[in-house]
Amino acid sequence: MVFFAFVDPLQLRDMTFPDVEISRGLGYTIGFFMFWLATASACTFTWILLRPASRFNRPPGGNS
Repeated sequence: MVFFAFVDPLQLRDMTFPDVEISRGLGYTIGFFMFWLATASACTFTWILLRPASRFNRPPGGNS
């Protein structure tokens, strides 16, 4: 929310891709989904790291 309050998508576009015609609404939409993707990636990575190790440390051929 703070990012969107202080960053204007049109000024950001002019600094990065001046030839691309992007409206202010599309810039906010792209920014929202980029932040959503970053959050989803961080949550997925955390979930992968916090899985219990017991199912990976079983002896070969054992069912216990």
